[in-house]
Amino acid sequence: MHNRSIFKVVLTSLLLIVCFISFALAADGPGWIGAFFVKGKVGLKWKAMEGTTEYKIYRSTEGGEFTVLTTASKTQYFDTDVSSGTVYKYKIAAVTGSGELMSTEKSITIPGAKAGAFKAPTWVGIRVDRNKIFLNWDDVDGSMAYNIYRAKTAGGEYELVGSAQATKYADKEGTVKGETYYYVLTALNEEFEETEYSEEESIKYGFSIDEQKAMEAAESGIVLEDTKLTFLFDIKTAGNLGDMNQPTDVVLDSKGQIFISDALNRKIHCYDNSGKFLFSWGEKTKSGKEDVAREGTFSYPFAMAIDKSDNLYISDIMNHDIQVFTNEGEFVKRIRINTTDEQEGFRPNGIVVLDDGNLVVTDAGNHRFMKIDQTGKILFEVGSRGAEDSQFIFPDGISVSKDNIISVIDVINCRVQQFDINGKFIRKFGEPGQSAGTFGRPKAIIENTDGRLWISDGLGNIVQIFSPDGVVKSAITTFDDTENILLTPRGMFIKDGRWYIVNRVPHQLLVFKIG
Repeated sequence: MHNRSIFKVVLTSLLLIVCFISFALAADGPGWIGAFFVKGKVGLKWKAMEGTTEYKIYRSTEGGEFTVLTTASKTQYFDTDVSSGTVYKYKIAAVTGSGELMSTEKSITIPGAKAGAFKAPTWVGIRVDRNKIFLNWDDVDGSMAYNIYRAKTAGGEYELVGSAQATKYADKEGTVKGETYYYVLTALNEEFEETEYSEEESIKYGFSIDEQKAMEAAESGIVLEDTKLTFLFDIKTAGNLGDMNQPTDVVLDSKGQIFISDALNRKIHCYDNSGKFLFSWGEKTKSGKEDVAREGTFSYPFAMAIDKSDNLYISDIMNHDIQVFTNEGEFVKRIRINTTDEQEGFRPNGIVVLDDGNLVVTDAGNHRFMKIDQTGKILFEVGSRGAEDSQFIFPDGISVSKDNIISVIDVINCRVQQFDINGKFIRKFGEPGQSAGTFGRPKAIIENTDGRLWISDGLGNIVQIFSPDGVVKSAITTFDDTENILLTPRGMFIKDGRWYIVNRVPHQLLVFKIG
């Protein structure tokens, strides 16, 4: 028993000595000033030690053994050979005449490539307007801020030109007209770790989208016309209810009252013809076991249409139905479409009410458009997934001209397809691109009194105007008498010489006089 006690005392003493020696060795090595990830590389900085001939940088990857990465004569080093989503550990050894004195270790996680990891931003778009270069990108989960880098050559030496907390930035400092600029983005988290660079986007400064399209159109023999617009007012709020949240569509009744579908607030708002808020209706659909949502509730109110009696038809792409209301917000009925087990739920992205009371609607989930009656009975349907004539990939907006020509937005195919009132294919126009007459992500389509088609493009941040048979005539992105710009424009309405356009990202409706 006595011998065991002595053994325990000796063992404890030995462990303390080992710990002390380890601590002493660590304390005798270089002291860390910092280790950080920035601009796609790991920066290491440590305190200088007298009597040191050089420093060795040791690194381990994902818990492996430490190996010598390199040597340095200075007290700093940038490790550029790093991979996204990887954990690296570093130690610095001061090499002296009597051996190496080792620092403590530092651990750095490289954000980026691993699934669910902190990633670089994804571009939404870049454009020139009003002597500024506007950059837009998607939000990055876990980001606190974003850095914007610019170069004068592709893949060249990038310099930090600004930072932003929102997902947009306007660059104007030090830019020269006629120069082409190249941009990359990074995201920063709360620990000030920075992602790798995004993909590079470039643009020639000094030419707006309108001017670029005009030049490209001129090269192809197309002459774009000016569309004179006078800004009247905008709508952003719904009285005491607060700001709108990503509105999607707009219609007007015979009195000139304005109705806006406020998608993420799950409401429909009504305003007078000067933009004064009048009233709202709707609330969020409660989750439950019911097959049909309670009347007057919405999961995602989206497209709207209005009939000759001023009844409003509101589509809900998550409740898979169309609800009908009076222009005072009173529920009238619900229209549902039966789908098979093999089909997706009915997703009405676009609606038009015909003079006879029947409806033409797009069904994005099933890549088709249909003519239906007031009970939801399908009178005919056209479409399947594909890129051939009469095929679609996620059709969206729909319009019917005074000559009974049905025009359907074919989003992913970046085109418009036209049919007669019985669903027979007539023609198509448009293709993917950024020049006049092409589309990025076409969304809504309406007909003006002159028969021309106005088409919004949520990716190009533009509205283009086409002849009835699909020849591009004009393009709109900015306005002479207001600082407003188009950002993800969607639903539109034209009435009594006024153009109403939903601007989703700024959460607003813009109203202009035409001509």
